[in-house]
Amino acid sequence: MIITQLFQTPIDAKLIDIFTMQERSTLNHAHKEIELIYLIKGTLRVKVRDVAYQLNKQDFLIINSNEPHSFVSNADNLFIIIHFNYLQLSSLLSQENIIFACNSSEVRQAESEQLRRGIEELLSVYLKQPHSSVVEVLEKAFKLISILQSFYLKSQRNVAVNVAVNVDSLERGNSQRLNEILGYIQANFREPLSLEEVASVQYITVPYLSKFFKKQTGKTFSQYVNKVRLAYAVNELVTTNKSITRIALDNGFPNLAAFNRVFNDHYQEKPVEYRKKKMQVLKREENSVIEEAAYENNEVLQELRYYLKQTEAQTVVLYNMEPNRETHIIKMGKMKAFTKYWNKMINLGYATDLLSSDMQEQVVLLQNELGFTYGRFWGVFSDEMHIEDCSGESISYNFSNVNKVLDFLVNHRLKPYIELGPKPKILSKKFNHSLFLQTSGKKTLAEWRGLIKAFLLNCVERYSVEEVETWYFEIWSPEMDPMREQRDEEQKRSSNRHNPGQFEEYFTLFGCLKTVISEIVPTAKVGGCGLTMDLEKDRLEFFLKQWKEKDVHPDFLSVYLYPIELDSNSSNIKKKNVLSVNPDYIQTKLKQVTNALEHSGFENLELNVTEWNISISNRELLNDSCFKATYIAKNIIDNLNGYVNMMGYWTCSDIFSDFKDAKSLIYGGAGLLTKSGIRKPSYHSFMLLKQLGEILVAKGKNYIVTKKSGDRYQIICFNYKHFDYAYYLYPEGTVNVNEQYDIFEDNEELRLSLEIQGVSNGKYRIKERKINRCQGSVLDEWLNFGSVDDIKPDEVNYLKQKCVPYMKVDHAVVDNNSVILTGELQPHEVRLYELTLLFRG
Repeated sequence: MIITQLFQTPIDAKLIDIFTMQERSTLNHAHKEIELIYLIKGTLRVKVRDVAYQLNKQDFLIINSNEPHSFVSNADNLFIIIHFNYLQLSSLLSQENIIFACNSSEVRQAESEQLRRGIEELLSVYLKQPHSSVVEVLEKAFKLISILQSFYLKSQRNVAVNVAVNVDSLERGNSQRLNEILGYIQANFREPLSLEEVASVQYITVPYLSKFFKKQTGKTFSQYVNKVRLAYAVNELVTTNKSITRIALDNGFPNLAAFNRVFNDHYQEKPVEYRKKKMQVLKREENSVIEEAAYENNEVLQELRYYLKQTEAQTVVLYNMEPNRETHIIKMGKMKAFTKYWNKMINLGYATDLLSSDMQEQVVLLQNELGFTYGRFWGVFSDEMHIEDCSGESISYNFSNVNKVLDFLVNHRLKPYIELGPKPKILSKKFNHSLFLQTSGKKTLAEWRGLIKAFLLNCVERYSVEEVETWYFEIWSPEMDPMREQRDEEQKRSSNRHNPGQFEEYFTLFGCLKTVISEIVPTAKVGGCGLTMDLEKDRLEFFLKQWKEKDVHPDFLSVYLYPIELDSNSSNIKKKNVLSVNPDYIQTKLKQVTNALEHSGFENLELNVTEWNISISNRELLNDSCFKATYIAKNIIDNLNGYVNMMGYWTCSDIFSDFKDAKSLIYGGAGLLTKSGIRKPSYHSFMLLKQLGEILVAKGKNYIVTKKSGDRYQIICFNYKHFDYAYYLYPEGTVNVNEQYDIFEDNEELRLSLEIQGVSNGKYRIKERKINRCQGSVLDEWLNFGSVDDIKPDEVNYLKQKCVPYMKVDHAVVDNNSVILTGELQPHEVRLYELTLLFRG
C-alpha cells in the first residue's frame, strides 16, 4: 500500500489536497472535505452510505461533505483523491450546503470528458513542471471547480460565506425571508449596503428588519456585512498581490481605515502584519511542494507520469471549456416608477462658446436626439460678453450677447441653468496643469447686486416672470475648489480647515444674490456651491452646518463628481495618478454627501450633481474610447436610488476644449461630440439610456430592466472594466493612443443570461443595439482609418456614418410567460434590448 501526497495549497488559502493511492482500502468514515476520486488503473469498489459503486479506469465519483463512505481496493490499482476544502469552496461558489451529483456512469460523455481533462490538466501542471508555482496549480484547480459547478452542482441556495447561521429552528416564513436577505447581502456586499436599502427590497420597515436580523443571526446588520466582507478580503490578502487599499475597496469597505478597524477587531493585528506572516508560510509550503515533486524515484509518481503521457498522446482534440455564463432570473413583482435624473441637464460650457455657430449646431443636434431639459453654462458676466459699460458717470449694462445665448436656448427647448458666480473657464491637460484659464473681473457686493438686478429685469421683460421662475441659478464658491487649494499649498497648510470664518465671503455673496433674485423671481431655484467631493467628511459637514446657521439657505446643493483622490499615500504603493482606484467612487461619494446633509439639518435639500465625468482633463483619450460608454451606463444605473434630482454630464462638445494643441480629429476632449460633430461612444450611451422606460423592474451589477406602458420592456446590460492598479503608477494622460485598452484589470467577455419571468404570452418584436470597439467607437475607427491629422471634410462625413451602434430586429413567440436573453458582451460594451408585444398569444 502506497500513499503519496502530491500537493497541498498554503495555509489560509488551502483549497485542495491531492493524493495518489495504490492498493488502498479504508473502513467507513466521513469528513468535512468534499472528495473526488479518479481511477488511473485497475478497479475500485466504493460504498457511499448504503450505495455501492464499481469504478474502472478513468471513472470518477464525488463524495459530498460528511457522507459516510469506504472503499475496497484490489492488488494492482492506482487512483487519485482530491479533497476540496468545504469553507473555501463555499466562498468561491458563494453558497452553502454544497451538493454535487457526480458519477461518471450517470453523466453524458461530453461532460465526463471535460471533467477527466480538468483532472488530468491539474495533475500534469504539477508533474510536468516540478518548479511550477502554487499559482499555476491553483489556476488548474479553479478550472476544475468551474467544470464541477457548471455540470454537477445541485444546490443553488445562495447564502453568505464563512458566517454560520442556524436556520433549522426558524419558522418556514422567517427562514425564507432570512435566506432572501442573506442572498441579497451576498450579491451586494461589495456595494455600500444599508439597512434602508435591504428593508426597501423586502418591503419592511427599518426597525423591524434590524430587530428581525439580530434575532435570527445573533449579529447586527453591520456586524454581519463586515464579517462577510472580511472573509473575502482575507482570502485576497494572502492569495493576491493587490494593495490593501484595493482589497478593502473591492470588498465593500468604504475606505482603508474601516477595513483596518474591522480586521484588527477580528485578528488583533494589522492587515499588513497578517499578510507578511502568511506570505512567509506560503513560501515555505511552496518550497516543500517543489522539493517533493523533485523526488523522481517514487514508483507511484513515475507510473502517474506514464499514464498522463499516454493519455496526452491519445488526445487529438482537446475540449473547449466555455466560460461560465452569469445568469439572472427576474420575476415580475412590485415595480416602482423612477425619474430619469441623468438627462435633466447637460453642461454646455462657457457663455461665449454658445455664441459660436458651430457650437449652436451641435447643441441643436444633441437636443433633437437626446432631449435634455436644462442647459447649464457659466461665465455669463465675463468680460468677453461685453456687458458692463463704465464709460459714463454710472455703470450701464448691455445684455445683447447674453440675450443671444438665452434666445438660442429657449428657442430650442432648453431651460437655462445659469452659473452666476465667478467660475472661470479652465482647460486642463491633467489635474493641476492648465492649458488655458479665462476668468471674470472681481466685483464688490454693490456691483453684484446692481448687475444681478438689471440682468433679471431684462430676462423677465424678455421671457416673462413665469418662464424665468422655472430656471436654475447657481452660485459657485472658489473656497471649495481643490485645484485652487493645490495651487496655493502654503496657504492651505497655514489655514485652519475648521475656521468658522473661512467660508464667510461665499455665504455673504450667496445671501446677497439670492435675496435680489427672490425679490424679482420669487420661486426660481437658487443654490450652490459646486462642492468637490474630494473633501474630507468632517470638513463637508462643517461647511454645511455653518451654512445652516445663516439666515439665507440654498434651494439646492450642487456638487461636482470627478473621481479624484488627492491623498497619494492612501495605499502602500505611491500613486502618480490622482484618479480614484474605487470603481464605485460616485456611488460612495453621493452616499457621503447625503449623510452629511442629514447630519447638518439639510436632509430635505434638493441635491444636484452639476458636473460629473471620469476626469477634469480635456486631454484624456479615455473620453473618446468605449470605456466611457460603460462608465456612463454603470454610474447612472448604480445611482438610480432617488438621492439625486439631476446629474449633469460634463460636457456636451469638444468645441469647449478646442485650443491651439487640438490639431487631431480627437484629442481627449470631454465632450459627447468631437469638435467636428462625430458622435462618441459616450453620446451613444446616453442615446441607449434615453430608451429606458419610467418603471423599474429590476437592476443588478451590470444590467437594468425597465418597462413602459403596455407590454414594452427595455434591458440595458454592460461589461464595465476598471483600471488595473499599474495604471495608477503613471501620471494621468501619459498612455499612448494605441494603448488605451491595455490599462484595465482584464479583457474578458461577459457571458450574460437574463430570464424575465411573468411577461405576457404572444409575439414580440425584439430590437437590439450595441456599442463596442467594432460598432460606434470613434477612437477605434480613427485608429483603423490611419489616425491621420490632415483629415478632410468628406472623411469626417464618412466617420460620422461609420461611428454608429450596431442594430438588428428579430421576432420571438413567448408561450410560457418567460423571455430569456443571452449574449456575450465584449469588454467596454453597452447593449440595449427593446421588447414590444405585437399581439397576445
